[in-house]
Amino acid sequence: MERRTVLKSALLAIGTGAAAGCSTNHQSSAPPPSPSSKAASPTTPAATSPGPVAKPKPPTEAVEIGHGPRTVQQVALTFHGNGDPALATKLLDLVEHAGAKASVLAVGTWLVAHPEMAGRVLQGGHDLGNHTMHHKPMRRLGAAEARREVHDCAAVLRRTARSPGRWFRASGTQQTTPLIRSAAAASGYATCVSYDVDGLDWQDPPAATVVKAVLDGIRPGSIVSLHLGHPVTIAALPEILSGLHTKRLAPVTLSELLQ
Repeated sequence: MERRTVLKSALLAIGTGAAAGCSTNHQSSAPPPSPSSKAASPTTPAATSPGPVAKPKPPTEAVEIGHGPRTVQQVALTFHGNGDPALATKLLDLVEHAGAKASVLAVGTWLVAHPEMAGRVLQGGHDLGNHTMHHKPMRRLGAAEARREVHDCAAVLRRTARSPGRWFRASGTQQTTPLIRSAAAASGYATCVSYDVDGLDWQDPPAATVVKAVLDGIRPGSIVSLHLGHPVTIAALPEILSGLHTKRLAPVTLSELLQ
């Protein structure tokens, strides 16, 4: 009996040792940690997002343009928008019959009295712009009144044409001043349109005088100043358009010439 007890104890001791060794071998044969189980690498700094982009400030002073590029065979016939609408309509008919385009810079009071003229100008594919509310001599105006002249005409254009137009021309002066250019910019106009050819039709001379003034002074890129509401302009226009055709100069809108 004693011998049997000793043998049983010995067999029990062997079994316990084998079980402990299996556990040890299991730990040693474990696969190496995967890269993902490693300690996290130092955090990559987040990409720095750009700060808010500041909007460019609107210009505080418009620029003055007296003519377009001299390298194009184009010119712009511009008409101060005022006077008898029947004369204006007849003139626009002549321009369109010749396949030409024009730009009308309207006086605000003219559009108030004849709001249908805004649609007539735009329907012909012409430009419609701002020539002040009351056509006052802008060089004599103070800053507040100059701003009102531009602003009030822009408001009329919005009502009649749904847009203030792209172009502003000062009244009573060919060249602008810093005050006038500031007044234009305050109403959103980036450009004050001057001219390099004066047709002199506002003086009501003979038609031949208007034709000569235009055709003698015209060059590629020219901006010509003419007027609605003067019969002499209508009388001179066919010969002016014929002369431009001979010189291979296409009458286009300001927007096309200055694009």
